[in-house]
Order: sequence, then C-alpha cells, then structure tokens
Amino acid sequence: GINTTWTRIPEGDKIQALLLPIEENFDFKNPSSHLPNLLKAYALVRQIEDEFWRVQKSEQLRTFIKDVAGLHLAFETNMAYATPGETINASLKLLARNTSLICLDQVQIKGAKMLSSIVEKPLERDFERAFKVVEQGKSHKIPIGVFLQHRKRPSIEILKNLIDKKQIGDVSTVEVRIPWWREQTYYDQEGRGTFERDGGGVLITQAIHTLDIMLLLCGPVKEVHGMVHTSSFHQLEAEDFSGALLNFESGARGTLMASTTHFPGHKEEIILNCSEATVNISGADLKVFYHNGKIESLETDSQTGSGSDPMDFSYTWHANVIEQFWTQFTKNQQIEISAESALPVQQLIDAIVRSSKLEKKVTV
Repeated sequence: GINTTWTRIPEGDKIQALLLPIEENFDFKNPSSHLPNLLKAYALVRQIEDEFWRVQKSEQLRTFIKDVAGLHLAFETNMAYATPGETINASLKLLARNTSLICLDQVQIKGAKMLSSIVEKPLERDFERAFKVVEQGKSHKIPIGVFLQHRKRPSIEILKNLIDKKQIGDVSTVEVRIPWWREQTYYDQEGRGTFERDGGGVLITQAIHTLDIMLLLCGPVKEVHGMVHTSSFHQLEAEDFSGALLNFESGARGTLMASTTHFPGHKEEIILNCSEATVNISGADLKVFYHNGKIESLETDSQTGSGSDPMDFSYTWHANVIEQFWTQFTKNQQIEISAESALPVQQLIDAIVRSSKLEKKVTV
C-alpha cells in the first residue's frame, strides 16, 4: 500500500514518535497539555531538507498548535470606520485559553507604522533578542527607550559627575553585593523565575539595575568567570544566587554577588576603590571617603525593593526617565537611556550565565 506516515520522510521517525501518541491519546479536556511535544515536533519539521514537505507540514502543524493553544487575537477600536492616514485608538489583545505559559515575542501589522516606545527592563530575555529590538528600531529610525531608572538616582548622577571630572581618581577594584530576599510566593507566580518568560533569575530580574550602574560608572567588562546556582530556599527554574569575578577593560578588577536568598533583604552595595577616594553606594545612599580625610555623603529615605516587597521603591526615578525620554524625543535629541545603551548589561548577564555553564572564564 501507499505509505502515508511520517516515515516516508527521511527525518520523519523522530517526528512520528512525538505526534503518534498525541493522535492516539488526545486530551480533549486539556488540549494544551500536548503543546510541549507539538513544539518539539515543529522544531524538527523546520529542519526537514525537502522544501515541499517542510513548507507544507510546517503550515499544518503551526495551525494545529495555534488551535490546541486556544489562541485568539482581537484588534479592538471604538471607531466603526476610518479614512487612510487618520489616527485611531485601538487595542490588540491576545487571548491564550489554556493552562500553559505563553509569551508574546512580537506583533507585526502589515502596513502599520512602528512608533517610538519606552519599555521596562530587561529589554529582552537575552542579548540576541535585545540586539534585534535595537536593530529594528534603527531600521525604522524610531527611538526606543528602556526603564533603567536607577541611573536617575541623585547619588548616581553625582558620582558619575565626580568620576567624569577625575575628582576621585581611577577605579582600581570594584565590589558589588546584592543581598536581596524574595519569598517563595514571589516565584510561585506563573512564569516567575523561568527562562521562557523572565529570561532567567536574580541576574536579569533583580541585579540588572545594579550591574547597569556598575557599567555606567566603571566602563565595560572584558572577561568574566561566573557562577549561577539555585539554592534550597526556593523552587524556580533559573538561579536565585550568582557570583562572578570581573575583569574590566580599564584594567580594574571586581567581584559580584547577587542573591534573593539573604533574608530579610539588605540594601545593594557598590564599592569603588579609587586612587583618590573610596566610594560606597548603599541602596540610594552615597558616601565618598577621600584619602585626604574629607567625607562627602548623600542620604535619602528611598528604598530599592531589596526585601520581600518587590514594589518597595521610589516612583520618582521612573517619572524622571519618562520626562527625559519625552523631552529628548520631542526635541529630536539623542535618547540617553536608550535600548542600545541597555545592551552592555544584557551582554554581561549572558556572559556570566555562559561562563557558569562552561565552568571557565569567558570573554564578554
């Protein structure tokens, strides 16, 4: 007889092994339970050498995956009609009627204009994806900002000015500590601490702000020897503890410890040992100990979300980022806290994770 199974395709054995059990034991009450194996099969289908079968089966399987996932896309507006060139208010809603975690990667509307935007950190789940966002903005000549709002803390702006004016000398050694705490209930939220939704754990979700400030003050990191770990305190896919040895392009050396295992949570610290002073940044506070005995300090009541409440921080820095972005955008000025300026910290985080997996020093 005629072979109508997947085995008629050279690469079909593995695909059939994934799809046949779904066909024979389809769960009509919870169709999305089959998504993991369907996605694995789709990845294999995309590797089929024969173009005819690859295109045909990819389309069929993609449609089936969409149906099984219960996806529904709705474009809603309160206007019944509009003329070409007219501006309308609309919302785009993606309904995922299933129990699986689904992340929206990108929305493309044919003929639509890409608008300037400002997004929350991280820019994306990893450096490669973040780079694509930046390139897309450049290709459309559209500014994209990002909420790395800790750059707008008064203590950081003052310290950056001191460094730029060489008033504290050259940075020699750097110590970064982020001894934060999160309850397990924080990670029990769907998708929290997963690579699929968050892109990782403590590094990209909590430490990213402090690492971004470190790079702003000390310049790029050239090499890193990193370690990531999931402690017994939490149940999550990614890491809740990380450490790293840092080799800066300037020649400075540094250490990093980032954690959500330090109950009840303490302020993050950056210590810069410079040729003319030692600097201590503790949360939003700043102290500068000059070698000549002079001490300068700036203390505030602002919190940075180090404890069990991740929203315990000042909204003022966010507001400052929005105000600055709008001013620079409307005046056609270069966006200071741009998506492109967020790439170094994402590249560093990727390098720390990569180093941990390889168990060796890597170039950033």
